Amino acid sequence: MSDPSVPAACPSAAVPTDHERMAALSRKFRIACGTASVIFALILAGPIEQLMFGWIYFPLRTIPRFSPDWPTAILGLVCVIAFLVMLDRTMKWLRDKSGGSADRAPWPFRSTVILGVTLVVLFAAGTAMVGATHQMIWFMTGKGGTAEDDAAFSQRRLPSLLDEVSNARNAAFTLMTRSNLKMIGLAFHNTEDVFHAIPPGGTTNSQGELLHGWIAFIGNYHSFQTNGIDFQTPWNVPPNDRLYKCQMNWFLNPSIPGPVFDNEGYGLCHFAGNSHVLAVQTVNGGDAHTQLNQLKSENRIRSLSDIIDGTSNTILAGTVAERFRPWGYPANIRDPSIGINRSPDGFGGAPGWKKGLFLMCDGSVRSLSEKTDPRIMKVLATPDGGEAIAETITP
Repeated sequence: MSDPSVPAACPSAAVPTDHERMAALSRKFRIACGTASVIFALILAGPIEQLMFGWIYFPLRTIPRFSPDWPTAILGLVCVIAFLVMLDRTMKWLRDKSGGSADRAPWPFRSTVILGVTLVVLFAAGTAMVGATHQMIWFMTGKGGTAEDDAAFSQRRLPSLLDEVSNARNAAFTLMTRSNLKMIGLAFHNTEDVFHAIPPGGTTNSQGELLHGWIAFIGNYHSFQTNGIDFQTPWNVPPNDRLYKCQMNWFLNPSIPGPVFDNEGYGLCHFAGNSHVLAVQTVNGGDAHTQLNQLKSENRIRSLSDIIDGTSNTILAGTVAERFRPWGYPANIRDPSIGINRSPDGFGGAPGWKKGLFLMCDGSVRSLSEKTDPRIMKVLATPDGGEAIAETITP
């Protein structure tokens, strides 16, 4: 009879042989190689590679084009600090209201920072999931092949959600561009009401130096004050240069991708004036009011009543597609008679538009196809040519 105080002997575990260990290691190695091969193949596939690493490519491609906006950065830092302070007070208030022992440790600010970072990460993760879902929808609704295959497929398939979103976005951008042009037209009319003349396309001094452009003259009647501008000094030298180194959304076409500043930091403009109406004039000095009164008294700028071809039949400004000038540039004017989308120095529209938007002298905005005959554009460009318009323009 066995002694109960002595534990029963455990059966000896089977010790694997060297052959069995090598076989198990070989199986694991083959599984690892197979898994790595599958992952590598998926990475090489275009859609999967873009889905997995596109978020890395985007900042690497766009960060070098960034220009720091320090006021916005400081405002963002202040907002982050305010968010953490309010979150910390909220958590302390909730901790006090929840009750518990009196000797419980207070809520540390470190926990507030951790909670705030967690909330930001969760928000970013949710945004990333939405973006990944959109990408997958795009992959599933797209189709590769020849141009004929793509055209046939686009006729068969139902409009996707992304198509609807893209169309709505393009329509909104076009409407914003129309609004920006109408705002410019209203500023011209307000200026004309005060001085009984529309501003010049730009000004130069007696030495031939470019001073200021038409946007500077309508600023007080548009959206910004021009009190800080020295109209006797060129636009790109102190104290004027710093005023023009800012982005003005009112002078941008949101349908045009790319930078909104030039290489020197001046804010770009996606519109240009009609050189036949807004000519560059030489002035003798003084402020904006003095220069406009001088040009008016010398009959070197015209009023709207001087446009004998009709304000509704004469172009005042329009959209451009290439070679953008800064909004403060003193000679931001072009010749509409070149045609639409026919020259980098002419008028045109955003990629895919196949048209241009034009502000007429009566303040209306009209859309003209890039197929419009340049002869018709010349008729619309001249304010007093006396030509007859042989083509109906659809607003």
